[in-house]
Amino acid sequence: MNERDNAVRETREAKGRASASGSRRLVSAGVWIALYFGVFVVFGSACMPIPPLYLIMPALIAFVAAPVFTMLVAKAPLHGPVFIAAVLPCAFLMLQGNIWVVGLTGTVAGLAAEALLGVGRFRSRRWSLAAYVCFTQNLLGGFLPIWIMRDLYFEKTAAMGEEFCAALAAITPTWVLFAQVALVAVCAVAGFSFSRVLFKKHFEKAGMA
Repeated sequence: MNERDNAVRETREAKGRASASGSRRLVSAGVWIALYFGVFVVFGSACMPIPPLYLIMPALIAFVAAPVFTMLVAKAPLHGPVFIAAVLPCAFLMLQGNIWVVGLTGTVAGLAAEALLGVGRFRSRRWSLAAYVCFTQNLLGGFLPIWIMRDLYFEKTAAMGEEFCAALAAITPTWVLFAQVALVAVCAVAGFSFSRVLFKKHFEKAGMA
């Protein structure tokens, strides 16, 4: 009887610990997602009025947000948070009147990142890097219409002023699209490498060193 009671008690305690651990992960996920969104808002607001900075904004975010992404994966190694982080700024942009393409790229980038993290079981440095490179293309849809829906894009952007639209149109030949994608990927790799050094102890503890 005592052995049965002990077994029941141990089972309950194990479930309690698992539940507490799950709750901590969800709280951590919420914090890091909010931080990523904050980085997006700050850099978006700072870069938007200036056409050249506007074009490199995703690359700047890719570098600066890398520590946030890596800590999100380390502290909340489960499916869902990374996808939410990827689509949240895209949903915000759509609410601001952005063309629907940004929602599509955010969804694809989020799903791809989740899939790659799953392959590495949220512990592989290589797969985490690949996931982050995909993740950072989530904002591509906010810029893609410059080239594939040019007339509609500048019609919707007219509120920024004629000078802004003219300057942006002048510096966006087709090759800039490919340069932007490549620059974002390079900054993602650089930021990820920097974050690994910055939070080395956290990754060692999480088994991701």
